[in-house]
Amino acid sequence: MVGPGSAVATESRQPLGLSRVKSSVALLPLLLVAACGDEPASVPDAAPRGKPIAESNVAREPEPTAAPAPQVPDETALQAMKAPQVELAPAERLARDGFEALRMTDEERAAIAQVLKDNGRTQLPASAFPARVRELDGATAAIRGWMIPGRIEKRDVRDFMLVRDNQACCFGAMPTFDEWIHVEMEPDAHAEYLRYVEMEVTGTLQVGGLPVAEGVQPPALRMRATRCRPVKEPRVR
Repeated sequence: MVGPGSAVATESRQPLGLSRVKSSVALLPLLLVAACGDEPASVPDAAPRGKPIAESNVAREPEPTAAPAPQVPDETALQAMKAPQVELAPAERLARDGFEALRMTDEERAAIAQVLKDNGRTQLPASAFPARVRELDGATAAIRGWMIPGRIEKRDVRDFMLVRDNQACCFGAMPTFDEWIHVEMEPDAHAEYLRYVEMEVTGTLQVGGLPVAEGVQPPALRMRATRCRPVKEPRVR
């Protein structure tokens, strides 16, 4: 015979047994996965609350740039850098550069003009020229230019202007001090006037000097020439 106390005890133990069965059922999938050797899938984290920040608004640090590789000069450039700079003699410089060796700045031309104004255009001393031009005084070389004839004796040109380019020769542009040379041919030398033909004149350069004639502006540069020939033979018409 079961008393009231036993019935109460039986009812109180029944929920405890059910809870153990439920726990075993809940652990059964995990035990089966572990027995098969697979790891349980990870549970993703909960999504963060709040409004997401736009990616374009996030400040990014600039990526470092690689420094450019230094340029290594070739063998020819290295030899040119190591080679000593040889200074040319005045005659060699005049022969190589021609009128370019005589070029002056606007300030240097203005200084020469002031010297002419101060002495009434009667003379032009070499001291008025820059040193690099004075060094060419007495140099003998061949210079190319264009002829504006002066005195002519039986088609033999005895003196003329040798200008830097044919703009002054053929189109009337006034050359500056360093753009023309007054050439006088030696007594036994001859020159022929050829229009629109570049000439090569060989002689000795004189920097400064006396005027050609009274009242005429003295030429800044002079030459006593021994030879005058065309650079290219003119076409026969």
